[in-house]
Amino acid sequence: MTDDRKISPQYDRDGKPYWSSITSKPNDSFAICTIDPDRVIPVIFVPGVMGSNLICTQGKGKGIKWLLNDTGSMLPWLGRGAQIRRESLDPAVMQVFQGGKVSSRTPLNNKLLKERGWGEVGYMSYGEYLADLHLALNDFHCGGWNYSPRKMLIGKDLKAEKGEVSLKEDEVALSYRYAFPIYACGYNWLDDNASSAKLLKNRIQKAISDQKKLGHKCEKVIVVTHSMGGLVARYCSEVLGMRDQILGVVHGVMPAIGAAAVYRRMKAGTENGGKGQGTTKRIEGAVASEILGGNGLEMTSVLSQSPGPLQLLPTPEYGNNWLKIEVNEDRFSFPKSGDPYREIYTVRGKWWSLCEDHLIDPSNIKNDPAAKERNWERFKTVIQIVKGFHTSISKQYHANTHAFYGSSEEHLSFGNVTWNGESAWGEELLSGKRKGDVLNARALDPTEIGETRTVATPVSGGWKTGKHQAYTFANQDEPGDGTVPHRSGYAPYSSAKTMMRVSTEHEPAYRDCQPAQQFTLRAIVHITQAIKQTALAYSE
Repeated sequence: MTDDRKISPQYDRDGKPYWSSITSKPNDSFAICTIDPDRVIPVIFVPGVMGSNLICTQGKGKGIKWLLNDTGSMLPWLGRGAQIRRESLDPAVMQVFQGGKVSSRTPLNNKLLKERGWGEVGYMSYGEYLADLHLALNDFHCGGWNYSPRKMLIGKDLKAEKGEVSLKEDEVALSYRYAFPIYACGYNWLDDNASSAKLLKNRIQKAISDQKKLGHKCEKVIVVTHSMGGLVARYCSEVLGMRDQILGVVHGVMPAIGAAAVYRRMKAGTENGGKGQGTTKRIEGAVASEILGGNGLEMTSVLSQSPGPLQLLPTPEYGNNWLKIEVNEDRFSFPKSGDPYREIYTVRGKWWSLCEDHLIDPSNIKNDPAAKERNWERFKTVIQIVKGFHTSISKQYHANTHAFYGSSEEHLSFGNVTWNGESAWGEELLSGKRKGDVLNARALDPTEIGETRTVATPVSGGWKTGKHQAYTFANQDEPGDGTVPHRSGYAPYSSAKTMMRVSTEHEPAYRDCQPAQQFTLRAIVHITQAIKQTALAYSE
């Protein structure tokens, strides 16, 4: 007897399956066509800040792309200074670019993948992970579930610090009765995340509609997020009222209550992630830093007009006293009363201000007072948008939330941002070591846009009325993932059903960290069990 021939489906441009077989001599075998389940739970991936492809649609920067295909596609940003960045990286003129690179490792065609949003998100960070997720959740035709990544998690202890429950065989078996088409949702990360949440709402509705048009039964989606994408998803679910169309959410390395690194980056540019490592890592880190914005001028000129990235600033939930200024025996810290918007973000004219108003608009070379005032008022409006967004998602999480976060001494983050001060040689002796008015010191060099600020600090009570001091940022001080500190990654603990701590860097958390990948896959299977309370449940 001749062995039967198993024929796996292929997919047309619309995602509809078809089966083909090469004609051969007649024999007594049967062609067995395997089919996908007709009950579907779309999985929608939401990237982090800077993780969506964008294109400038008007103005001097028209046609410029933020395109994360590979290092080569980002290299043009090395030659773009603060002025062109401000003109092109403006939320008002940027929109999502859908034509990015997509993985070739799935049986689906590029047109379909791009219709599902894969071309909207950075291939460098997410492209192959989306393919891995598709293959792990739709492996109906790859030898059966005995060879499945899901099957390998049965009985496996991932050592989650909350809700550690290994997968059971019947839970995995249930997941094989549903198909999981993978979508992505790029968004204009420069814009208010509330606006981005509306894009996610539309993508959820489109995914459900797409599957119904294909004749599938589909009611709800699962959302998987990276970094700031978690804030977008929380707003979409809990503020825009999409909770009932979301079966559950998996958050990865989410800055749930903000990250102090945003303050540091606005003042001094993106830090070199390869600092203190080997030569190759240092060079790669330096290049990445310059591409993302290597100094305070490049960062301030963009962030001062962009609510999205500034919504990553520490919220009141982050706590007090995370911005520190220390010199000799003097110690200052902010915020004091739980209001970082008033105590830090909109403080104007201080050397330690978040936003140095002369750096907002690089084109204002004549330092026109009226233009500077307009720019400052626009920045204050942005901070009001930031505050409103923070307030709206405070302690708001989907009821079926699962999360992993990075917390490791190997990947220290800025839990606090500290300015360490030092007086110029002889200044303490000449001033009689009298204390100076550090907070009201005058910045001496407006061209300083890195890690140091030199100031003239007023001193009273003697013949010398001031002393020169230099303040420099201290290094990272809290376990984390290099960007998000422990306190912020851990913040969803009380609202999460399961939560796991991993050792990972922030950007490649989904791409390179196997424990994070396993946790996410397991969480999706756990979330799928909730389908039994919906109309898509099977009647046994």
